Amino acid sequence: DKQVKYLIKGIVKALMKHDVKATGLKSLQGKMWKSGYESGELKGHIYSDFVPLLNWCKANGVSVSIYSSGSIDAQKLLFKYTTEGDLTSFFLSHFDTTTGSKKEHTSYEKIAKHLGVKPSEIVFVSDAEAELVAARKAGIGFPVMSVRPGNAPLTDVGREFPIVYSLLQLCGSD
Repeated sequence: DKQVKYLIKGIVKALMKHDVKATGLKSLQGKMWKSGYESGELKGHIYSDFVPLLNWCKANGVSVSIYSSGSIDAQKLLFKYTTEGDLTSFFLSHFDTTTGSKKEHTSYEKIAKHLGVKPSEIVFVSDAEAELVAARKAGIGFPVMSVRPGNAPLTDVGREFPIVYSLLQLCGSD
């Protein structure tokens, strides 16, 4: 029993180290994080331009949804317990890998259908080139590359998309 737990722990750590986007792993992470967030030991860290973006979207009637490889439960925890307070009221919907891989165009088609909008009406911001390629293939109207310190260097593929260095650029600001 002790040896099995040790092996499972090792496998989970290896999966996390390699940033595996497995739905089961993300669900397990979400359950583990729940107690940390609720106790105040963990806080969701967000970029300084995120709350101003959310406020701008709310003031201008722009719906915001999240599509993350993190489970929906983990997303809700992160945004409920941020360093800037509870941001959950800003989001219309949350999507995770139960919708499909972020690298598959059908996932973005499913999201558009769920939201009741045409894919061409969606702005999708990501720092991952493969996700933007899949979104574009699905007909997402505005796939945008977000460049932040520490991101992987852009390739020619990444440069095919509009690039923002701050989410405020989506609002027409620097």
